[in-house]
Amino acid sequence: MEFAIRAEGLTKAYGAHLAVKSLSLDVPAGSVFGFLGPNGAGKTTTIRMLLGLIRPTSGSATVLGVDVVRQRPKLSSLVGAIVEVPAFYPHLSGAENLRAMALSSGHALERTESDRLLELVGLTRDGKVPVKKYSLGMKQRLGLAVALMGDPQVLFLDEPTNGLDPDGAREIRELIGSLRQAGRTLFVSSHLLQEVERFCTDVAIVQHDVDVFEVRPKRSSLEELFFDATTAAQGRRHP
Repeated sequence: MEFAIRAEGLTKAYGAHLAVKSLSLDVPAGSVFGFLGPNGAGKTTTIRMLLGLIRPTSGSATVLGVDVVRQRPKLSSLVGAIVEVPAFYPHLSGAENLRAMALSSGHALERTESDRLLELVGLTRDGKVPVKKYSLGMKQRLGLAVALMGDPQVLFLDEPTNGLDPDGAREIRELIGSLRQAGRTLFVSSHLLQEVERFCTDVAIVQHDVDVFEVRPKRSSLEELFFDATTAAQGRRHP
């Protein structure tokens, strides 16, 4: 099996606090990989390390064979990401925000390309509307358009359905599915068990101070596996 993302013993410490402890992962290419765990379990910190935004204290990781520490400059053309809540210029339209963010990265974005990205995420009709009038779901879609600039093969999405109403969450799930069908690998963090079970092909369950449990949703009940992971974490804290 080919893996798009690999991590071995990935650890991040802030003083005496371990934000991520000895995390090892193998993410199959072309999968929607759910990274499931409670708030504070280190999911966002893990994504930041895999993107090369922060250096791990120890361990190693690669994305499409590129070392996230030693070869970090190569990552920018391979990955796209939404980390936490996307921030935009509220008075600018969706299309203008895309072009502004491209310029801030040192690249000019042609109008035809911004139109293509907006169409891809279902915002064609709203591309000229100021972002201050966008719903949270529309902002998440625009964030995906930003992440897709440069046509990356791997996408990192941090809680992409968080705070959305049922219709907005369903639209984001459908969009994630279409991106996978186009051949991309998606690494999706979430604390919502039901959301992960609906659209992910593979899942890793992470708890505080416990090794990752990697599973496939259709083989077992995620609720039972999540309980097992929690029980293991409690056992390691209180031997």
